[in-house]
Amino acid sequence: MLVAQKRLQLASLGGALAGGVVAIFEARAAVAAGATDSAIALFVADFGVLLPPCALLGLGVGFVHWTLEPGLPQPPDRYLSSLRQAPVLARSRLAAVVPLATLATFCDVVAIANLARGRLAVGTPAEAGALLAIEGMGVVALSAAAVFAFTPALRRALAAGFDRRPWLLDPMRTGAVAAALVAAAFVFGVRAGDVGGDGAFPLGVFGVLRRDELDLRPVASALFVVALAYILQVWLSGRKTSRLVAAAGLALAAALSVATTVRASALLNASPSLTRALERSAPLGRQALALLRRATDRDRDGASALFGGGDCDDRDFSRSPSARDVPGNGVDEDCSGADSPLPAPAPSAPAPAALAVTVPSGLNVVLITIDTLRPDVGFMGYGKATTPNLDALASKAVVFERAYAMASYTGKSVGPLLIGQYPSETQRDGGHFNRYSAANLFVAERLKADGVRTFGAASHWYFGAWSGLSQGIDEWDLSAKPKDGQGDNDTSVTSAELSSAALRLLAKPANTSGRFFMWLHYFDPHEQYVEHRDAPDFAGPGARIQAVIRGRYDGEVWFTDKHIGRVLDFIAAQPWGERTAIVVTSDHGEAFGEHDMSWHGAELWEPLVRVPLLVYLPGAKPHRVAEKRSHVDLVPTLLDLMRVAPQGGELSGRSLLADLVGQAPFEERDVFLDMPGGPYTQMRKAIITGPSPGKKLIYSGGKNYQLYDLATDPDEARDLSADPAQMAPALGAFDRARGNLREFDVKPDAP
Repeated sequence: MLVAQKRLQLASLGGALAGGVVAIFEARAAVAAGATDSAIALFVADFGVLLPPCALLGLGVGFVHWTLEPGLPQPPDRYLSSLRQAPVLARSRLAAVVPLATLATFCDVVAIANLARGRLAVGTPAEAGALLAIEGMGVVALSAAAVFAFTPALRRALAAGFDRRPWLLDPMRTGAVAAALVAAAFVFGVRAGDVGGDGAFPLGVFGVLRRDELDLRPVASALFVVALAYILQVWLSGRKTSRLVAAAGLALAAALSVATTVRASALLNASPSLTRALERSAPLGRQALALLRRATDRDRDGASALFGGGDCDDRDFSRSPSARDVPGNGVDEDCSGADSPLPAPAPSAPAPAALAVTVPSGLNVVLITIDTLRPDVGFMGYGKATTPNLDALASKAVVFERAYAMASYTGKSVGPLLIGQYPSETQRDGGHFNRYSAANLFVAERLKADGVRTFGAASHWYFGAWSGLSQGIDEWDLSAKPKDGQGDNDTSVTSAELSSAALRLLAKPANTSGRFFMWLHYFDPHEQYVEHRDAPDFAGPGARIQAVIRGRYDGEVWFTDKHIGRVLDFIAAQPWGERTAIVVTSDHGEAFGEHDMSWHGAELWEPLVRVPLLVYLPGAKPHRVAEKRSHVDLVPTLLDLMRVAPQGGELSGRSLLADLVGQAPFEERDVFLDMPGGPYTQMRKAIITGPSPGKKLIYSGGKNYQLYDLATDPDEARDLSADPAQMAPALGAFDRARGNLREFDVKPDAP
């Protein structure tokens, strides 16, 4: 029993020491990336949060090892030697079973991974997971049967060659050969597949491991913790140590561990910037931080009062950094430090009736949304000719130079854009790809009620009827959606098919004989970026990998623009074309290395939420609007263009009609960004206030704020939140804007 106790203690100590080594490397990497200036403070915080889970992981390693090998553990070389000295019959059996089991396990992984790609993109997560579990068990059962079936034959074959090659009965050698084959197949799969998991062979599913946003550092760090916990107990278990020394050492280690963890909690509570640095730049540390917060969340509201969790009352479920703050009730529900003020009166706006006379009557409207399109397009000054057709449209349209999506991924941005409310105000479920309730009033429903014909098309599974996004649309065409299930990232190419579907819809007299509204959503610029043979080489010869990736994205934008051009040309050639307004924008942007990100959906940085926006209004003089604007204003604008009164359901935005028909200077408006928490993302809100481009205040819950002056710091690199003089006006604007929200408290689904 004393041996077991010592082994468990050593394994736990090994895990704790490994956590310290990991913390050193994570702190150095964070400083190198510019996430923090204080490597020592981040090391202490990171080590403090890593200690408990790493020590427990080491303890688990020790327990498993002791269960499998009671008593004093043997070093691996002795264990291998004992296997090689086993009787010939046992060795021959092992020499056959080990490589077959290795190959079978690899085949299981490949088969289940390929099944998962299709299953997890169809139906609800619970249904897909249940079906995948059943299929996975079937795959494992078949492979196990195959191992048992082939073992006798392989055993005889190995025995037959034993005289010439004695190593054939060495299970370590035969296992190594199988492992080498598996490794080669794995490397081939990573190289042959693309980052969406597609390829000419089933092994191509491993191509997903090349995705930029896939961070395998936590896995590597955890394996290091396991290895050191194993090595330390094997190395030191047999050494004699007095009970007094062992007990004293254990007590000292425990006291230091507790003190370090308590200190880490105090540091994180006192410094939101240090907390952000750990969350952003410590791959294993942020996982440990999430575990500790969950373990210390006493009221189970999703936030802890410790470790920078920001919970201001850990005994009250209704108060947490992610709670909805009821304006004017005197209670600080969201732990921001103050109650949100009562809603302020809406600012005065030009009378719609006075402006409507400048808009032609009987207008049709075509709304084109392009997934993941940054404002890096020709009509916004981008130096590459990626959008010639949109540039031509922009030359006779109104271009909004600082337009913003309300969130940074489709599930939280497209629905609100079509409803005309902020994401927190919409009625939805708690999924990543939100399902919008029929209680929401979409712009197509408003227009349909006024006699407008509504139709449209999309090419991704999220735009099916189940999501609620097509509410109010008379004819919704999903024929461009690939037959096979699509993941969040996929290699499908759909712009050509989507434009063909749009042309079929527009060619129907039933759709275009009267006033109509058409919505098209193009998906191709979304990762994964597929090369198009007829596209220009936007990367250039000899480009580095980042430039190559960006070049492929530009090629996707070019390809999408090419097929949008077919639709624009068709509209222009129709008798009703001169009575058709066209709105083009994106649902969100994309990061290409900014803030160490190469994806979207988790934050509200400028590359993720700033989008192109142009409105072609027949008869209106082309011009540009430099003042900042929001997608929340699109629904009232579309209604004004079609002279439809906004009956029923409150709108949170204000029409852009004055911008379309007026002249500079245009009014300044604050832009509010709103991304509720989801299964894989945290809540983020922000406001951009003051003269354009404005100062941007980002809110991450509790008292966690960041402030950037976009005029002097467009890259959002210098946080001004520590300056009270800078913070006061921005925080006041944020509180007023949030006080005007009519939020629904929707809890995120479990990941």
